[in-house]
Amino acid sequence: MHFLFAFLALCVLAGCGQYSADLSFARAPGLGYRNAGLFPPGRLYLFDSTTATLTKLADDIPLRQIPIVDPPTTLTSTNIRGIALNGTFGSPQAKLGVAAEIGSKVAFVAERAQREKYSSIYTALTEAYKGGLAAGEDMKSRWYIDDVTRRNSGLYYVVINEIVRADRTSLSMGGPSGSQVASISVTPPGMPPISVSVTDSRLVECSGPASPCFFDATVISPYKNEQGNLDFKVARSVNVDLLSEAFRKL
Repeated sequence: MHFLFAFLALCVLAGCGQYSADLSFARAPGLGYRNAGLFPPGRLYLFDSTTATLTKLADDIPLRQIPIVDPPTTLTSTNIRGIALNGTFGSPQAKLGVAAEIGSKVAFVAERAQREKYSSIYTALTEAYKGGLAAGEDMKSRWYIDDVTRRNSGLYYVVINEIVRADRTSLSMGGPSGSQVASISVTPPGMPPISVSVTDSRLVECSGPASPCFFDATVISPYKNEQGNLDFKVARSVNVDLLSEAFRKL
């Protein structure tokens, strides 16, 4: 291991290493996932937690919007999670440490932000499912009912049920007054400091009046109730950090 770190250090000093951080769909506490795909509320996915993959099932689950009462404001989020890194870091633990260090150094800032919340998730899922059946659609196959209700399947539903709209967002160091980030200096274990570039500024900027810059999602565990009908409950003990990776794969 010492030889590996020595090699990596020499590689960095010689300029042969390139490091980048992808913050598309990173999870910002208090804001949600960076909405690099401009996903709308009411979108439903099948989430395979064993492979961190998503399959879109519907675009228009009929959620109920909760009236917005708070005026626009500036929201800042730190301790960013779900960052994807490219480069050689010596070990998975070192890579995780670099991601955590980057997440602690930067902040997402959303200007003139308003939170758009939606409720009645279970009712909306039931309505969408029954509506499809009434229209003659094969909802059992389309929504993977047998698979998702199988015990310990690792399959869940994910519903986008919250949007943070803002006129502009940026990734900064030092809060709202900080500068836009193009690269970040970090120090992996056993290596000298390295510069990690942010891959694409479009992935960390969002501009235009009331743009859907962030979203949040609820992970649902479908099951068959005592009457044999499809029912839903909030999934517990699911690693939501995997959702960032899964959304990037779409």
